[in-house]
Amino acid sequence: MENTFKKIAKVQMTSHALIIFSIAVIILYLGRSLIIPLIFGIILWLLMRKVRTLFYIIGLKDKWFPKWLKTLLSSAILFSLVWVIGFIFERNIQELIKYYDVYNKNFTAIMKEFDSLSSYKIDDLAKSFNSNDLINKYISSALASLQSVISNVVIVLIYMLFIIMEESSFKSKVKAMYPNQDAYNERIEVIRRIEKAITNYLGIKSVIALTSSTIAYSIFTLAGLNAPFFWALLVFVFSFIPFFGVLISSFLPALFCIIQFGGYSESLIILFSVGSIQFIAGNIVEPKIMGNTMNVSPLVVILALGFWGFIWGLPGMFLSVPITVIMVIVFSKFRSTRGIAIMLSEKGEIEH
Repeated sequence: MENTFKKIAKVQMTSHALIIFSIAVIILYLGRSLIIPLIFGIILWLLMRKVRTLFYIIGLKDKWFPKWLKTLLSSAILFSLVWVIGFIFERNIQELIKYYDVYNKNFTAIMKEFDSLSSYKIDDLAKSFNSNDLINKYISSALASLQSVISNVVIVLIYMLFIIMEESSFKSKVKAMYPNQDAYNERIEVIRRIEKAITNYLGIKSVIALTSSTIAYSIFTLAGLNAPFFWALLVFVFSFIPFFGVLISSFLPALFCIIQFGGYSESLIILFSVGSIQFIAGNIVEPKIMGNTMNVSPLVVILALGFWGFIWGLPGMFLSVPITVIMVIVFSKFRSTRGIAIMLSEKGEIEH
């Protein structure tokens, strides 16, 4: 009888866990427009804190250089960086639009080369591609997407500002929630571990991505690719997507190269050179520098990439690794979820 009750209890616990998981997934999906900018705002805030520590490293103490002034300057640096990147990005988009007629002509010529290999009417496709309706459709769509990105960046920056304002009272709120000193210290330690893991990951990833994108920019410039900064930025951004980011950031500029030049030699050069750089950076340099910092299983990274990509799309792919790292750290602190943390970890070794 006792075993029967235990089995029933286990079934109930499993069903409750599945229900909670399903509700959480629904909330994450429906609330993505609110949650995603908030997470990016928190990441920017963590980066601001990392920049702020540089002032202490160079010897600027709070007595002569107040903390609020360090925060202001650190935030200004991040804001200026975002603005400069956005400005150059917008200029590159305008450059791409300027050469639309050339792309149109080359694309039509390439499509006609496949005329003998396809039963599709290439002439009809060419006419459709040349139509003003199509031009307005795709250019309008691109501009609308750009406007959406800009508006989301503004929302993220606003979130970051409010998080900065809450920073001063955060520890006192945690203290009020956990009056016991040991419990308070434990929660603060978890938060510090999360901050350290995320900032280390973003820092190392950013340096490697910046290096590979700078080399890629030189290749794009030498090849004569239009808007090289746009494609280099693409390489930098997609470096944060595990595994598939390398393929995307290599194939997109290579495909565009075919449309720009109307040939394949330049495209193959860009594909293999940029792909090689990304492969070396992601599979040789990064593991040696990163080491076991993340403590996340490669299989789990792939599964997390698919799950968060399904729930949140492209932003979810960017956030999949940081979210998984946070899950490992948080789950390792509770006996009931420690087993999950072990399964998510790389070698089954976790900190208690």
